[in-house]
Amino acid sequence: MTFPRDPPLLVCAGEFYTDLIFFDLDGLPAPGEEVKTDKFAVSPGGGAAITAATAALLERPVELVTVWGKSMFEEVEDYERLKEVGVACGWSRTRSGAISGLTVAASTREDRCFLTYPGANRFLEEHLLDAQTLERLGSAGHVHFALTPSKWMPFLDAVQELQYGGVTVSWDLGWDPAAGRSHGFRHLCRKLDLIFLNEMEALKYAGASSVQEALDCFSHKRNTVVIKLGAKGAVACKNAARPVYVEGIEVEAVDSTGAGDAFNGGFLHEWMAGDVMEGALLTANACGGLSTRSPGGIEALPTKQELERRLIEDTVEANRRRRLLRK
Repeated sequence: MTFPRDPPLLVCAGEFYTDLIFFDLDGLPAPGEEVKTDKFAVSPGGGAAITAATAALLERPVELVTVWGKSMFEEVEDYERLKEVGVACGWSRTRSGAISGLTVAASTREDRCFLTYPGANRFLEEHLLDAQTLERLGSAGHVHFALTPSKWMPFLDAVQELQYGGVTVSWDLGWDPAAGRSHGFRHLCRKLDLIFLNEMEALKYAGASSVQEALDCFSHKRNTVVIKLGAKGAVACKNAARPVYVEGIEVEAVDSTGAGDAFNGGFLHEWMAGDVMEGALLTANACGGLSTRSPGGIEALPTKQELERRLIEDTVEANRRRRLLRK
């Protein structure tokens, strides 16, 4: 891995939620049923916050840009918990009279479902497209967006403005079945330096029947496309070259909430440091996998030292297996 002396700033801009997580359930309740469990956790959530926390723990300077509201739970100090892991929040805005976004997640070992209240996130697009906010974003090394906007075209203009100033831009496109039919969505995808999708999103938006078809749809000579495959690992294509695939890590998963966003944070840290594609995917897979050891998106994120130890252990184990196969 590469850790530059003065790494450029990563800005993560997107929705914020307080996550209420019911995990390790034997099954999800059917309509009219009730499931009682002691497996419950409260955690800061939202793609931007989890991506930011992951990169910050790897000692990347990180700024979170979101819109807060009043928490419905007085004991939840989301801002303080993010600061503890190294995330700066000075460019975020507090919306008076609004309540912070809230997500209730219920998960078994195989499946999960969500209920979400947007809350203060309804004011996020206005904040991100504000001239003062865009000026601040222009001082970053890289800006990562993690939201599904109501309109894509205004963000196309914002992305181009940032790129004209020398800032690279990525987006985790998320799940929005209607987005693939949007003219602005397609134009935005062509402009981004780096695109993150999971397998389901990639196939849906590309109208593809395979991951390779999806890569072919989104890749061109000036971008990087990353498709997350869950426990199977991930595949990436840079500048329309031959794709690179890296397997996922072995981990005893407890809850997968935010694992894809943790993956993004690990990948962005290495990508900004100029690491090769395989190294970025190895770090990303490790961050995403290790984040599932505890409920919530940030509780089990690895530190820089823990990540290095895990990658070394996995390399040693892979070499041992190769030697056994040669015998």
